[in-house]
Amino acid sequence: MITVRTLVTATLLAGALSGAASAQDVQAQRQAPRQPLQGIDNGDMTPGEIQKLFDAYLVMEAQQALELTDDQYPPFLTRLRALQETRRRTQQERFRLMGELQRLTAPRAKVVEEGPLKERLAALQELESRTAAELRKAYTAVDEVLDLRQQARFRIFEEQIERRKLELLMRARQQNRPNQQQPGQPPPVRRPPPLN
Repeated sequence: MITVRTLVTATLLAGALSGAASAQDVQAQRQAPRQPLQGIDNGDMTPGEIQKLFDAYLVMEAQQALELTDDQYPPFLTRLRALQETRRRTQQERFRLMGELQRLTAPRAKVVEEGPLKERLAALQELESRTAAELRKAYTAVDEVLDLRQQARFRIFEEQIERRKLELLMRARQQNRPNQQQPGQPPPVRRPPPLN
């Protein structure tokens, strides 16, 4: 179970990463208590908060999972932060473009304007190409700090974190939906409307 102490540590760690990692920041982060990510009581957490938590958790646990040396840790943190920021920025831009496409093609939109639709599709295609190049560059920067085994372990570690994050995001969405049937509960009873 992630405790409040771990959340505070993760928040402090994320704040420390917003600037360049100094030697003191790195030492403080390395000495932060580590606790396994077995579960989380996320009843009040939004998907965005869970994303930030997992970004911080990834940073906190990377040294142990990858067996980073003292020399590798500071540049790894800086490059990992750049990778996370690239992902977040491009994902937000993709969500924005997808929202615009949805609005332009909504069933209630009787007339589809081809000009704006073509522009958004071209922007989406350009974003996908740019995202692939930016992520490749960010991964290359991370890989420059790691040996071959650590590079492979980093990909596996990221995949494990992503799977766990998706599980928690789904749970958070279910908990945030009002009147949603929870697992193990009987389905809601539907009563017919009263007769007049």
